[in-house]
Amino acid sequence: MACFWLNAKETTINIFTTEEINNVTYYNIKVSVGDCNWKVAHRYNEFYELHNQLVIDHGVSKDILPSKKVIRNKCPIFIESRRKGLEEYLQKTLVFLKRTMPKSFVEFLEFNLYDIFFLLQDLSAKLFLESDQILSSKSTYFFTVLELHALSEFLKKPLLDQTETRFDISPVVDLCSQLSSITVSGDSKPYLGSNIILNKLQFDLSPFKCLKVLYLKQVAFESLNSLGSIRCTVQKLHVNHTNATTISQVLQCDVIHKDNIEGSQKWVSLEILDLNSNNITEIDSTIKLALKVTQLSLNDNKISTITNLSHLPNLSQLNLANNLISICTDLHTRVGNLKTLNLSQNNINCCKAFSRLYSLETLDLSCNKINNVEDIQFLGDLPCLENLVLTGNNVATAVDYRVKVLEYFGDRAKNLCLDNEKPSQAELDKVSVLRALRIVKEGKTPDLKAGFAIY
Repeated sequence: MACFWLNAKETTINIFTTEEINNVTYYNIKVSVGDCNWKVAHRYNEFYELHNQLVIDHGVSKDILPSKKVIRNKCPIFIESRRKGLEEYLQKTLVFLKRTMPKSFVEFLEFNLYDIFFLLQDLSAKLFLESDQILSSKSTYFFTVLELHALSEFLKKPLLDQTETRFDISPVVDLCSQLSSITVSGDSKPYLGSNIILNKLQFDLSPFKCLKVLYLKQVAFESLNSLGSIRCTVQKLHVNHTNATTISQVLQCDVIHKDNIEGSQKWVSLEILDLNSNNITEIDSTIKLALKVTQLSLNDNKISTITNLSHLPNLSQLNLANNLISICTDLHTRVGNLKTLNLSQNNINCCKAFSRLYSLETLDLSCNKINNVEDIQFLGDLPCLENLVLTGNNVATAVDYRVKVLEYFGDRAKNLCLDNEKPSQAELDKVSVLRALRIVKEGKTPDLKAGFAIY
């Protein structure tokens, strides 16, 4: 990230080319501050407006801007001459204003988007006016990694001795200390018109003292230096679209030696953990750092085996859609007292693994590889099961599929919502007949009126 006050001598401005858009000529400016650079485009009229303001407010010489020309101003020779003149104008103005850097000049060259000092200056002014409204709205507040990097760097080295300008950063710090929900977004691509890669910028979350909900999107965890106190406060953690391959990279992102799981690393308030859409390949033992988790989502990852969830005694909802799971042996010993289980879009071909999940209320097995209706018998004795989804499996294409599935649930068939649809009376009547025929075949006497067997 750029810092003009530390790299004033290494700051250059060039107009490297021009382009015509909708019959208007734009001058493409490249600003370089040390190793950072960015591009910004302006038409001549914008230069003219800037210049008039700088002449009036900051004493810039009136004669250094190339003059307007009404006739033949689209001539290539004239445009090239103007390009050189505007480039020289910006260079001279930078030298003249380098100790004050007025807001109009800063915003014209977009220092406020890419430079630590000017970005924070803008953010501080904005939050001074809006902090009460932000806090009262109770909605999540959005930060870029760039903003948090700037704040982290400024708190380490305030830079105030480097510049004539003074500003108060306390509105930023105060708001951060009171926010209860934030979203932090990163990116592995160049930021806007610059060469800055957000996910290569170091940042930390220590300014946030009361955070309860945290969204991290497309961030690089190797760049997150400190979690501060959020392990003690965050109740909902959402981490999506990152390169994380293990849960330890998330829960121990600021720990150098991740092999040892210590008490100080526990997420003592965390109840909802959303790790959807990452590259996680396994549920490693680090999950025990979040003992209070009741809802765990790992959809759209690369997990092939369900492990280590017995460490979560409060887990009631587990989402593992769109992974690589094919076998779920002894599942009742691995997941505890689950109420909701989503295993859609995997490679599961048998229901036997779910036969002892007695607390299960909702089971989503849609878009798997279940072929035989007989496999549903393993679900029929689950006493709490109320919602079952099997669409997208071959079994759902069988003749009288719904009736055959409902038959395995006996008297409870009327309470089962199959594929998001309650059974009709006609289906229930067919279930009663099928059950009666099966009971007769077994040598018992059916009671068709009651719909159950008399032994």
